[in-house]
Amino acid sequence: MAFIYEKISETDRQRLNSFNLVSPLTKNKPIAPSKWIIDRERDVFLVSLGGQGFYESEIPRFYALIWKNNVVLVETFRNGVGSLSDGVEISWKITKIEAKESLLKDKDEMIELIKEGLDAEGSGGRRDCVKKVNFDYIASPWFIRDVNK
Repeated sequence: MAFIYEKISETDRQRLNSFNLVSPLTKNKPIAPSKWIIDRERDVFLVSLGGQGFYESEIPRFYALIWKNNVVLVETFRNGVGSLSDGVEISWKITKIEAKESLLKDKDEMIELIKEGLDAEGSGGRRDCVKKVNFDYIASPWFIRDVNK
């Protein structure tokens, strides 16, 4: 199976809420997205935490990748060229990836999941109008030691 962009069901919302995700912009306000990008077979999902993220903006678009019951924080910028009717070429810059140290051994797989999830988001949630996806820059992940261990 692959990632799909879909509406979050009430059952899935309970699971999403269990991760206590907040926007890095508001810090104290839980997010309440209506859609996410999910691969149910691999039990991994990507959800927007808000932000701007256009190439010319200073504020990134923030995402959380939930994988192996861990939250991986991702900061991105994107640019789209083209039209919905003729096709859009999307370029991404992944400027920060922050994950728990326990995921270090799976670093390459984690980066691929992030790329696949962003690709599946398409343009405004529509993948059918995207003709190409580029990754102009991917930051090396930062691995954070879990102090609760």
